[in-house]
Amino acid sequence: MVNLTIKDLFHKKGKFIMILLGLSVSMFLVQYSAGMYNGVLVQSTDPLDRFDFNLWVKTEGDDNFFAGDRINDTTYERIKNMGDVDEVERLIYVDANFETEDYVAGITLIGYELDSDRIEPWDIIKGDVDDLDEENTIIVDESIKGNFPNLQIGDKVDVGDVEMEVVGFCRNARFMFESFAWASIESAQNAYPYLGNWSTSLGIELEDDYDMDDLQDDLDEMYDLELIEELEVFTKQELKENTHDMIINEGGLGGAIYILVGLGFFVAMIIISVVMYQTIQEKIPEFGTLKAIGASKGFINKMLFGQVFIIITLSFIIGTVLALIFGAVGGGAGIPILIDVFASIGVYFAYLGVGILCSIFSINKVHRIDPAIVFKG
Repeated sequence: MVNLTIKDLFHKKGKFIMILLGLSVSMFLVQYSAGMYNGVLVQSTDPLDRFDFNLWVKTEGDDNFFAGDRINDTTYERIKNMGDVDEVERLIYVDANFETEDYVAGITLIGYELDSDRIEPWDIIKGDVDDLDEENTIIVDESIKGNFPNLQIGDKVDVGDVEMEVVGFCRNARFMFESFAWASIESAQNAYPYLGNWSTSLGIELEDDYDMDDLQDDLDEMYDLELIEELEVFTKQELKENTHDMIINEGGLGGAIYILVGLGFFVAMIIISVVMYQTIQEKIPEFGTLKAIGASKGFINKMLFGQVFIIITLSFIIGTVLALIFGAVGGGAGIPILIDVFASIGVYFAYLGVGILCSIFSINKVHRIDPAIVFKG
C-alpha cells in the first residue's frame, strides 16, 4: 500500500512539485509570522529577563515595561530607607535621540546604578563598563552602526540635550530597530536636565518576612501622607505579561500576525481541496478498479490520507527551513525571528488536520464510486 501511495503521488512529477511549492510557501508564511510574533515578544522584555529583580515599582498606571512616568529621587531615597526593603535600584528606560552633524536616530537610553550586581550591560565587544564612571559617557549596541557606519569609540554624539562620548560597543541589546545605549543613572538624567533627578522604575528586593502586598500598603500610606507620588508594585512576570499584551493589542502585532497566519491556512485549504478533488476526478476508473478487485474502504483511506501526510510533511520541512534562513536575514535587519519548536509542531499538526478535513469530501466521493464503472464502455 505504501508503494502504491508513493507511486500514485509521483505519477505526475511536475504537478507534485507545484503542489509542494505552493504548500511550502504557505508553511513558510505561517512559520515566519509565528517566529516574528515570538521574537518580538521575547525581545521586548529581554532586559527584564536579564535584570535580577522579581519586583518592580512604577508610577500608578504605568503597568508595562515601556511605560515610565518619572519617579523622583526623593521618593527613591524614602523607599531605600524603609526598614523592610533589602535593596532598591533606580532604572531609566526611555526613548532618546542619538544625533551627529549628519544624522539622527532613535535609541533606547538605559540609565542604571554603576555599582549594581543586578542591572548591567551585556555582551560588551569593545570598551569597558568601568568607562561609564566618567560623566556623560555611553556604551551603545553595535546595531547603531547601521545608521552611523563610521562611529568609533571616543566620538562625541548628542543624546537628548547633552553631548556624550561613546566609550564602548555591545551587541544583542536592542528592540526592533532601536539600539540600546547604556549610561550611568546620572548621565541618563543629564540627557533631560529640565526633569531633575528621576528614574522610570525601581527594582526592589524585600526582606524575607515582608511581601509585595505589605510594600504596596506602605507605599499607599506614604502617598496618603503626601510623602511620595502614587506608586504601584509589579512582579517581573506581571510586567512581562502587560508588556506583551500592549504590543499585541495596542501595538497591532496580534492583528497583523493573525491575518498572515489565517492567509497561510486559507491558501493551504484551497490547494489541498483542489488537488484532492482533481486527483480523484482524474482517477475515477482506477479507484473503481481497486474497489472491483476488493480494496476495502480502509485501504483507500490510508492510500489517500497517506498522500496528504507526505505532501504536508515535505512542505513543512521545506517551509521551516526557509523560515529559518529568512529569519536569520530578517533578524539581522532588526526584526527578531525566533522559531519555537513547540509552536512549529503545533503548526505541523494543524496543517495535517486541515489537510485531512479538506480531503474528506473528495475521499467520500471515491467511496460512492460504483465498481461496475470498470465494465462500462
